[in-house]
Amino acid sequence: MFSRHSAEDLRAVLAAYRTARSHTWPQLHAAMDRRAAHWGVAGDAELAAELESYLKESDDPAGAVRVFWKLGPKFIFAGCNERFARDAGMASADLMGTDDFDPRLPWGPQASKYRADDAEVFNAATPKLDIVERQKSPSGDVIWVRVGKAPILGADGAARGVLGLYDVLDDKTASKMFFARSTQTFNVVKDPGGGSDPGKRG
Repeated sequence: MFSRHSAEDLRAVLAAYRTARSHTWPQLHAAMDRRAAHWGVAGDAELAAELESYLKESDDPAGAVRVFWKLGPKFIFAGCNERFARDAGMASADLMGTDDFDPRLPWGPQASKYRADDAEVFNAATPKLDIVERQKSPSGDVIWVRVGKAPILGADGAARGVLGLYDVLDDKTASKMFFARSTQTFNVVKDPGGGSDPGKRG
C-alpha cells in the first residue's frame, strides 16, 4: 500500500492526512484526533500500522474517499488507498514512483491541472480544503468532486510533498454544496461605516 518510511516521515504523512480530513471529512477516522497526541512517541511500525488502518477504512464503500500522497517538487506518488489505485487503473504498487503525467494513467488531460494544484499547496505550504469543483472523468464525462489537499511538512516546516483526499459527488449533492459555498463567498457583511469587511461572512 505504501513504502516503509521512517517514523518522522510517517508522522508527517499522518499530520497532513489529519489536516485534509478534519476540514473536509470530519466524520472520517474518528480515532485520528485522539491518536494524534501519541504520534510523537510512537515508533515506525506502530505508525505504519495506524496509517494502513486509515487507508483501509477510507476504502469502505460507505465512505468512498480516495487518499493519495506525492513527494518532492516532482510530486511522485508515494502512497494511496485501494480506491484511488482503482481510479488510476493500476495496482497501488505499480503506481508508486510515477507522477500524474505517466501515460498509463487515465487522467492525462487533467494532469496539468493536478500539477498546478499540487504546486500551489506545496509552494505556499498551506492547505486547500473542502473544495467542490467539476472535473473531466477518464471517460470524458464531467463529474463533481470534493477535494482537500494539505502539504506534507518536514520537521523544519518545509513542504516535502502533498497529501490529497477526494470523493465523487452526485449532481444533487454537488449543486447544493457549490451553491452554499458561492453564497458564503459573496455574502459580505457591511460595517456601520458603509464599507465592507471581507473577513466576515454571512
